[in-house]
Amino acid sequence: MQTTKLITAILAAAALTLGAQTVQASTAVARRPVASRTSTSQATEKAEVRRVRGEVTAVEPSANPMTLTMKTKEGKEELTVGVDVTGKTIIREGKTRKTLSDIRVGDRVWMKYERTDGKLVADYVRILKPAHVAAKSPSSKESY
Repeated sequence: MQTTKLITAILAAAALTLGAQTVQASTAVARRPVASRTSTSQATEKAEVRRVRGEVTAVEPSANPMTLTMKTKEGKEELTVGVDVTGKTIIREGKTRKTLSDIRVGDRVWMKYERTDGKLVADYVRILKPAHVAAKSPSSKESY
């Protein structure tokens, strides 16, 4: 009987010791600075991602790199955002895939872009429906 109690006590002490070591190891990983957990290429290529909505003021599909410029409001301030459009940029109108040459000056767009290595590059451009088409006018209803 004494032997059983002794073995149980030894097993319990071993389990507590292993559990404590596991907690210490996971705490040490959690306390390590975030930069040391990421690779060096990720740390140096930190990109700033922005999303804006506005009106297109210029489209240059023949430029190298292709560019899109738009006017937007951020708070009370009006901003002009010019971005490079690459082969990786996704341009859509609804579910239809479009190209930069399909965008016209005056179109309303929503855009997601990022600043990488000092350049603004568009990731995604969505051509929005014109305001006058989006809302049905009451004059279009027929009366009987």
